[in-house]
Amino acid sequence: MKPFLYQVASHFYSEYGAEVSRLAFVFPNRRTGLFFQKYLSEVSEKPLFSPTILTINDLFVQLSGKQTADRISMLFKLYDIYLSHSGSSETFDEFLYWGEMLLNDFDDIDKYMADARMLFTNVTDLREIENDFSFLSPEQIAAIRTFWSSFYPKGDTPNQEQFLAVWQILYALYTDLREALAAEGKGYEGMIFREVVEKMEKNECCDLPYTRIVFVGLNALSVAEERFLSELQKREIADFCWDYASPKVTDPDNKASYFVERNLRRFPSQFIPDPPLSTPQIDVIGIPSGIGQAKQVHRILSELCKEDEMSAEEALRTAVILPDEHLLIPVLNAIPEQIRRINVTMGYPLAGTPVASLMEYILALQKNVRYVDRRPVFYFRDVLPILNHRYISTTSPEVVSGLVKDISENNKIYISYDDLNKTPLLSILFTPVTEVEMFSDYLINVLRELNRAIDDGQCTMDDEKGDEKLSIVNCQLSIADIEQEFIFHYFATVNRMKEVMREANVEMKIETYFRLLKRLTDTITIPFHGEPLSGLQIMGVLETRALDFDRLIILSMNEGIFPLRKAANSFIPYNLRRGFGLPTYEHQDSVWAYHFYRLIYRASHVSLLYDTRSNGLQTGEVSRFVHQLHYHYEEPIRNKLVIYNVSSSKTPALQVAKTEEVMNRLAAFRDGGTRAISASAVNTYLDCPLKFYFSVVEGIREEEEVSETIESNVFGSILHKVMEELYQPFCGKMVTADLLKAIRKDTPMLTGAVARAFAEIFFKTDIVRPLTGQNFLIGEMIRKYVEKVLERDGKLTPFRYIESEKKIKCLFSLTDKSNIQLKGFIDRIDEVRDAVRIIDYKSGSGTTQFTSVEALFDKEDTDRAKAVMQVFMYAWMYGSVPHSTAIQPGIYYMRTLFSPSFDPGIYRRTDRFKTEQVLDFANYHTDFENGLRNCLDEIFGTETPFVQTPNGKACTYCPFKDICGK
Repeated sequence: MKPFLYQVASHFYSEYGAEVSRLAFVFPNRRTGLFFQKYLSEVSEKPLFSPTILTINDLFVQLSGKQTADRISMLFKLYDIYLSHSGSSETFDEFLYWGEMLLNDFDDIDKYMADARMLFTNVTDLREIENDFSFLSPEQIAAIRTFWSSFYPKGDTPNQEQFLAVWQILYALYTDLREALAAEGKGYEGMIFREVVEKMEKNECCDLPYTRIVFVGLNALSVAEERFLSELQKREIADFCWDYASPKVTDPDNKASYFVERNLRRFPSQFIPDPPLSTPQIDVIGIPSGIGQAKQVHRILSELCKEDEMSAEEALRTAVILPDEHLLIPVLNAIPEQIRRINVTMGYPLAGTPVASLMEYILALQKNVRYVDRRPVFYFRDVLPILNHRYISTTSPEVVSGLVKDISENNKIYISYDDLNKTPLLSILFTPVTEVEMFSDYLINVLRELNRAIDDGQCTMDDEKGDEKLSIVNCQLSIADIEQEFIFHYFATVNRMKEVMREANVEMKIETYFRLLKRLTDTITIPFHGEPLSGLQIMGVLETRALDFDRLIILSMNEGIFPLRKAANSFIPYNLRRGFGLPTYEHQDSVWAYHFYRLIYRASHVSLLYDTRSNGLQTGEVSRFVHQLHYHYEEPIRNKLVIYNVSSSKTPALQVAKTEEVMNRLAAFRDGGTRAISASAVNTYLDCPLKFYFSVVEGIREEEEVSETIESNVFGSILHKVMEELYQPFCGKMVTADLLKAIRKDTPMLTGAVARAFAEIFFKTDIVRPLTGQNFLIGEMIRKYVEKVLERDGKLTPFRYIESEKKIKCLFSLTDKSNIQLKGFIDRIDEVRDAVRIIDYKSGSGTTQFTSVEALFDKEDTDRAKAVMQVFMYAWMYGSVPHSTAIQPGIYYMRTLFSPSFDPGIYRRTDRFKTEQVLDFANYHTDFENGLRNCLDEIFGTETPFVQTPNGKACTYCPFKDICGK
């Protein structure tokens, strides 16, 4: 296979010999020029002065004498011009989106030499079209007529009125922007192109410093480029080398031929490239994964290498093409070890670097800063991503992890600057910035401090041994070097933004500033330093122009990615674009088709990989080019489908045997140990023995997270705390109806008690603040519950309140005579009508009925009365010390407090319709003790392992369900 550029080099060297150095060669991009120089040196076989190598953009800029204007500064200029013409009060933030759209449109207008005055004319009479647009073809006039006919006769909708209002000033914006840029000796790309062409057509352009200019491998020419080439052709100094050898590219039925006939007719070429000796072998491989495509690249390249290292020349003839740049890093990681040299032409997008993600977190932080008592506080959802970002967490690991732990454990929803100001970097990061003018300096300081931290070795960027390297060709870079490169590019971008903003002096919000910065970073790529003429080539589609490879691997061959289907944002409607010869999506389709068919023409083996998944807008459909090859050209294609074997076998049942180690852990609950069994632990065992093992024996807890809203368990704790505080002064005393009524009516006192409970349990602070937002609503709900409890208690007066939140411990004897330590917290103990009540508050709903004591310990009963078992256990523990009065268990369910039939008493269902209240626990004491003993015997015996629950109801909210897999 002789590459196209090799044939061009051979042709011109045979014609000019060493004099070829006096020519200028114009290529689609600079990389093409490098390959041409390589081939020219191979053809000459001796030292040779290189001819001038240019891109067509370089040539235009060289002839114009103007500098290419900065896009951001052009946006600011255009905004000022827009305000002066429209008198609008529109902010820069609102203008930004369509300001960018207008810059693109103006660029197209100039590149395609459209008459801007005629384009932006408001056609009030359709008859004017025939006269004013006589220079256009009938098809173009028909397209323009189609558009304007929807506006007249008058019947304007508000959208049409808005469109016309802006449309009428667009010509003024266009001319004023050009004048403003020309005054500074600058211009946008299209403006530079147009000026050069117009000067050449008037013979005002300076003489070219080249005896001959050869245009190589071009295809989609704008009108300005065509007229430029025509002028050079008239001066007889231009030559053209078109890569139209492929019959598919010249096929009129193929969109790739859109420019072919026109270019060959207007710019005939003396050079005709030779056809390849063979047709390519094409493999189409479907893979249900994006990363899977990168893995497949490894497999294909490994087959090429076998066991030997791939030679430099062989690697240079192999290319991996990435239409989707997001697969760059997975592909780099998938390159086999046998390939030592890699050349990446794409660059790594700055927007995909860790520093870019950190900057996004910083913006969110600064947008949501609040002031409490005139002091800045930051929202925890903005703080935690920054603290957990690897740049920050690795600078001072102990300090940062301590901060994260403190925020989580103390449930800090808003964190003050003083709490976060622990290191120089954190001090800069969490400095509130309110003025957009200060934002650049703020970001610069953050980036400087980050860079210093990496320099000082505080950031250990994943290279645990300190010797991890990234090798691109022969260039050895440490991970820290790469991170600093990322930071430097972001630093340079922020600095540039600062300069432009200072010059423009436009008011904007911080969000607008950051949107502009993001637009800038989205367009910046960090180049990989390497030798372009050595090693495996990894490139985007546009970098392949005029290049040929023997072995091609093209990824993302999906419809919508290759060819890319992306609607161009334009203020100029489609019909007007067509009417004035501006590019439309058909133009884009032909460009992609040309790139594809030209690229595969000289290859011997082509692997086309595509993603078979259907996900959202992604259809999993293979590119139309593959269908065209198969059906239209009837090329022999080998279709393959990569399938991943995904097993869905049932997870084996998990159980924990009572080994010596487990028994040692259980020994901590025996007499003299450090732990004790609670009623909720017994309930956990009855729900699921395995959950008991994880949570009680092993002590595994869910990771603490900051909670903005009150969870049900916290709700209950706050309610318990308020009730405890209210009844605390009356412990051991008689409580009367008047007393409870006075408390119930004292709303400020109740609200204060709720706020204090919130501060202690939810906010975990000594500072008591009035509740706000959702917490205020929940606080009011708790107050209503408390008032209702007091109202219910008023009906029991007079009664003696004995104690709140009583901590109780006792020993329980098992069948083997060993003792187990039990513990419990009784919410409330009081004496009503000669009976001591053991009361448990429950914030949810539940039952106060049970069928038998045995049923309370039945693990297979899905509706087991858990709360009854718990209050019975408290009654048993309290009754372990002899009492002269009856012990009466009861449950206050908050959900049923407001029901007229509310009754805290516990009832045993004797048959279907009859129940009897448990007035004295002594009647159930022995049965309950036996049931509890059987349960504890099973827990502490060696025979029964900790197994999964027999019913699935307990799994619904279980935190361990991902571990056990039931």
